[in-house]
Amino acid sequence: MASVGHRSSAMESKVERVREIRGEVRSRVIALLRAWPGTPSKSATMIVATALLMACRGPSLSPTASTTEQPQASPNADGVGAAKGVPSLPLVLVADVDLPGRAVRFDYQDLDVSLGHLVIAHMNDASVIVVNLSDGSVVKVLPGIPTARGVVVAADVGRIFVTSSPNRLVIIDNGTLTELARVNTGNGPDGVGWDPVHRVVGVSDQRDGAISLIVGSGSGARTQVRLGVETGNVVFDTSRALFWITVVAATGPNQLVAVDPVTGKAAKTIALPGCVGAHGLRLHPNHESALIACEDNAKIVRVALDGTQALDIAPSGADPDVLAIDPGLGWLYVAAESGDLEVFDLSKPGLVLIDRGHPGDSSHSVAVDPSSHRVFFPLAAGSKGTPVLRIMRPTGT
Repeated sequence: MASVGHRSSAMESKVERVREIRGEVRSRVIALLRAWPGTPSKSATMIVATALLMACRGPSLSPTASTTEQPQASPNADGVGAAKGVPSLPLVLVADVDLPGRAVRFDYQDLDVSLGHLVIAHMNDASVIVVNLSDGSVVKVLPGIPTARGVVVAADVGRIFVTSSPNRLVIIDNGTLTELARVNTGNGPDGVGWDPVHRVVGVSDQRDGAISLIVGSGSGARTQVRLGVETGNVVFDTSRALFWITVVAATGPNQLVAVDPVTGKAAKTIALPGCVGAHGLRLHPNHESALIACEDNAKIVRVALDGTQALDIAPSGADPDVLAIDPGLGWLYVAAESGDLEVFDLSKPGLVLIDRGHPGDSSHSVAVDPSSHRVFFPLAAGSKGTPVLRIMRPTGT
């Protein structure tokens, strides 16, 4: 399968037209069932159901109306039907679990694998929600955290770090789930990363276009390193002992910058031509490349961290935001503000699309449990108009 980044405009037009036709067929079939006089016969129901099934075949990650679904055979990236028990797409719905709080925006998530928890920033409800990875049940809500955004779990020191407006890093004990402290950051803190080697917290000071390096597991001195006019997400590279952070430069293309957590110096800068609004960031499991969401021009970029290769660029949903990787399957999930989701195959060079769909409105935040392969989407409003955690899984798992 060729890289979707090089798909022709004609092919994209055909794909969009196919989607429109499928939507029209679905609507007509549903209308037919609703308008059927009395109770349809078994044979009539089977005919309509078959038509609906045929209309719905193709790239779709969207959940069905039910709260659970059984695995089904699905074409894989090469068009071959997936064998039973082999992880494949589309995703199927496991459950919609009610979440507390107002029906407002969520943001980043992170897993505390050591305790079986998922930590979710309920951004516009000024809170952090901790749930069980096993079933999504709520463990605790920590209120009073204004504009909670970035989340990273540092299980090795028993802490959770959450960025909060206007300029705070909230430190939480991951065992007792109680707040330990609030320390200063720069303006508009967004993403946050953890360096377990030097025990340094890296905070993206988005509005300052900088990164704050806070030593002593977040309790020590802070050094701010100016990088551009805006910064996005930040992750720690264990193989190089450096933080990587996305940067919108004052002039020229956006950048991916490596920062030494000890010296506070920029160790490497990689230009990202073709990426506008570099924001979301993840490192490939082999640490040879980075994946970047370009929110202002709806692109996903893959770039070699040695800077020696041309960028691979593929389209995404509108305003791509959070990225998540399932290292066991080699899948990259790209969640967008539009609610669209793309899944790429990281086992192949470039950016090879496996599937795409729409898990839910505004499902811009995604996290994945590498052991169960379950995928988590906190939604501001589920079917009842209240917050839910939508839990999905690949077919066959």
